[in-house]
Amino acid sequence: MTLFRTCASVALALFAASCFSGYRTEADAKALRVHRGTFASDVVLTGELRAARGDEIAVPQLPQWQTTIKWIAPEGTEMKQGDRVVELDNSSFASNLDAKRQAVAQAEQELQQKDAEWTADTLDKQLDVERKRSDYDKTKLDAAIPREIISARDFNDRQMKFKRAEVEYVKAVDVLKSQKMSVKSDRDNLLLSLQKAQRELAIAEHAISELILRAPHGGIVVIRDHPWEGRRFQEGDGVFIGWALAQFPEMASLRVEADLADVDDGRIGEGMPATIVLDAYPGMPFAGRVTSISAVAQESSRTSLRRAFRVMVALDRLDVSRMRPGLSSRVVVHTMKVQNALLIPRAALDLSGTTPRARLAGGNAVDVILGACNAQECVVKGGLSEGETLGHA
Repeated sequence: MTLFRTCASVALALFAASCFSGYRTEADAKALRVHRGTFASDVVLTGELRAARGDEIAVPQLPQWQTTIKWIAPEGTEMKQGDRVVELDNSSFASNLDAKRQAVAQAEQELQQKDAEWTADTLDKQLDVERKRSDYDKTKLDAAIPREIISARDFNDRQMKFKRAEVEYVKAVDVLKSQKMSVKSDRDNLLLSLQKAQRELAIAEHAISELILRAPHGGIVVIRDHPWEGRRFQEGDGVFIGWALAQFPEMASLRVEADLADVDDGRIGEGMPATIVLDAYPGMPFAGRVTSISAVAQESSRTSLRRAFRVMVALDRLDVSRMRPGLSSRVVVHTMKVQNALLIPRAALDLSGTTPRARLAGGNAVDVILGACNAQECVVKGGLSEGETLGHA
């Protein structure tokens, strides 16, 4: 009885194994068969949503070429008009701001003090001119008395007094004129010094106010990439005049910017259809089309030797409720689609030699002529017929 049970168990195991083995062989034979179907060749790229247009926030004109980011808003923050977006370091301007204000105050005080001194001095010289003029007028009248009326001594004395008064009057007028010219020259110099100090103070105050960059209007802020580091700008980064730090994108201009590795040059072209899948919404594919490919491959960063072409993909439809600049995406570019093509699985092909060969189910290998291939199968142009069973190469 025990021997019978043992034999039965062995027989059952052998039957099950033969059934499983037969099932696998049949499945493999069905899979590795020359068949007709739709051939599709795709190129998969990675990219992100970006806006083609928008208002840029850049480093303004400053007294010095370089500054540092002191604070920057997080990527994707919803902003209102006038909100602070970026604050640049103002320490180099704030450190001597008090000194510039003091210089202006001192220049103003000196000008006021000099004005008071000049006014008093000029008034004294004007009074001296008036006195000398009065003496001049008086001696002139005395000198005009005829010689016949007074003695010769009085006449000569009056003539001498008149000439002396005339000289003193002319001298006083010249002194007043020189005083006014000197005051004007000295005051102009002080005004220049004051204006220079005021200008330097205004430049410093304007620079400090310009170091706080604000939102031109409401919207989502997108932080721009550092041109050297291959990442978004962040606090502590050194920046130069004119560098774009952030953008308020025009949502209607959203598109996908993707990278095509330089080794894949020529595999895609403008106008090819594409399917875009946002990583945040993998179940919602969007249709699109390749609009442009950069002429030159660029390095992704200073520290990387990998080069890629920049590919622009337009979206046929925008979903502004879900789409946000900066969202990563997968772009499947459909480079070729052939209906009713004769296809062979790549698993049955030996591509190691100069001529491709297909492994038949019986074990023999035959030369084949192939067309385009994708990751799973190739188009057969000669050497095999539809329905032929194949084996693994």
